[in-house]
Amino acid sequence: MKINAALVNPFVEAGIKVIKELTNIDVRRGHLSIQEKPVPTYEVSIIIGIYGHLTGQVVYSMKKQVAVRLVQKILGEVNNQQLKEMFVDTLGEMANMITGNATALLSAKKDYMLKITTPAIVTGNQISVNLVPNPTVVLGMYTTYGPIEINIALEEAASTESGGPKKPSAGKPGGG
Repeated sequence: MKINAALVNPFVEAGIKVIKELTNIDVRRGHLSIQEKPVPTYEVSIIIGIYGHLTGQVVYSMKKQVAVRLVQKILGEVNNQQLKEMFVDTLGEMANMITGNATALLSAKKDYMLKITTPAIVTGNQISVNLVPNPTVVLGMYTTYGPIEINIALEEAASTESGGPKKPSAGKPGGG
């Protein structure tokens, strides 16, 4: 699989912009690699589905300590109970903002609307989650608090006219 910069760059741009705006910390682009499917590296993962002219998932992954520090920075002065109560919602909203910004950029280029699902947040070391088995671009971002990894597993929707057969989308409704 070759890396499609047109799919990756909106996530780089949106990720840096949103995290900087929410936290006022330094964020920079890191490594870029390819995997057979999304495999989150760290114990906190936020999963968002994308559908429209592109289909698939984006998985944000970070260490728990990075997630906690980001949430603390976003929420400001909160006690431990408030942090616990708002942790998942805050992470979900951050990922939602990044994905929403990125899909708006992707939609503008194609003049089609992309839609996103509600974020699912998974935490822990021994978690098993079935993710789409699509080739994945893994984008690393480095923050003042530590790394964040974005797994981008998107493909053109089967209904798009692209001149060739599409790989079946196993694991998604109606995909086989």
